[in-house]
Amino acid sequence: MVGARFVDRLIGIFSTIILARLLVPADFGLVAMATAIAGVIDLLGAFSFDLALIQNARAERRHYDTVWTFNVIFGIICGVALIILAIPAANFYNEGRLTNVMYALSVSYFFTAFNNVGIVAFRKNLDFHQEFTFVFIRRVVTFCVTISGAYFLKSYWALIWGICMGRFVTLIMSYIMNNYRPRLTLAAAGELFGFSKWLLVNNALFFLLHNGCTFVIGRSFGPTALGIYSVAYEISSLPSTELVAPINRATFPGFSKMNSTLEISRAYIKLFGMISLLILPVGIGIAAVAEPLVLTLLGTTWIAAVPLIQLLAIHGAIGATQGNNGTVWLALGKPRATTSIAIFFLAILFPALYYFLNWYGVVGAGYAYILANVVTVPYGMNLSKKLLGFKWCELWSAAWRALLSVCVMYVAVLFVDSMTKTMPSLVRLIINSACGATIYICLVLLLWQAAGRPEGAEKYLLSRLTRRR
Repeated sequence: MVGARFVDRLIGIFSTIILARLLVPADFGLVAMATAIAGVIDLLGAFSFDLALIQNARAERRHYDTVWTFNVIFGIICGVALIILAIPAANFYNEGRLTNVMYALSVSYFFTAFNNVGIVAFRKNLDFHQEFTFVFIRRVVTFCVTISGAYFLKSYWALIWGICMGRFVTLIMSYIMNNYRPRLTLAAAGELFGFSKWLLVNNALFFLLHNGCTFVIGRSFGPTALGIYSVAYEISSLPSTELVAPINRATFPGFSKMNSTLEISRAYIKLFGMISLLILPVGIGIAAVAEPLVLTLLGTTWIAAVPLIQLLAIHGAIGATQGNNGTVWLALGKPRATTSIAIFFLAILFPALYYFLNWYGVVGAGYAYILANVVTVPYGMNLSKKLLGFKWCELWSAAWRALLSVCVMYVAVLFVDSMTKTMPSLVRLIINSACGATIYICLVLLLWQAAGRPEGAEKYLLSRLTRRR
């Protein structure tokens, strides 16, 4: 799953780099406005019924057909709602171009509505090779359409056509790659809503968590500032969205199949150590090399995104270590736990946004997200501790070497960067990245050796590498 997501995002990042050279921040901001409105409409059907199918070991055909029927109903409703809200949304943002953008985007919802529910079996049965193929084909087609459109049109329409074509290909591939043929029925509606009603609430809360800032920035600062924020958020959230998310996508059905809390607890601690070791340095590393990274990949037009990337990358790194919590809570059949953590996060985030955006402009969003994350992390970890019964010393033992090493790496990269300021941005990026990676790896190994080579992520990875050789 990490491989699938890596290929998906590698193409996505390459696409963003090219698009940033062909389009301007305002183009990205305009599309972000439309997708933010679409995200609100998505909440009408955000029951995550696919997770209910995975979590339910006894799911039958009537469950799958009911999920497909709900998807058809909600997909059509969302497409129509996007058309109805096109003019009001344009008035809200004071952006006349938004109307036609939303009309075009509505077409994609009619494609999504009829996706074959049978592809849920890829994850339920741990058939991730099929999932990889599915993701790869969709991303390649979307990439080709978007880049071609940007080259010839030099317009935000390239982004919209890419979204629509990606969803159309997803529809076609879902029936080609799985021979399940759904039927219209609502026979299992009551059973599905028993689990999924909380997922609807969770999805609404997490939408506000990730996209609530989009409405405020778009309304207050306009499409250019929103475009800068959107790209900064995408780059800085790479550790959580592109590495941790696919891990959780794979581990959720794995956790659901485990028979005891003790077994889940051991797997949770092992995974926490692995995420801390591998993902944490990526997020902090992005923050450390933000300036040469932006200058090299996006160009000087996007230089205003640097401070946002630095702050949001730290937020993303912290959040990456917490992504495993929600997966375990859902696997244990405790969706209310994810609701409580999201409410707590939002209770901190929105007052912080009001304060920091007034004082620091768009950059204030970064400060607000970091504050909300720092405050809510202890709450989330303590909730997992109560459910799984592990000890704090077990978590500390799994992650302290990575935490110490990443702090040293960050300071070292900043020092190296101060000496390479006059060099070309690409050279700066290569030197800073190489120094950071070398320092981090060497220090982690030294600390692991000094600690007596304990069981943990380091030993597991080294054993896997040795076995491959």
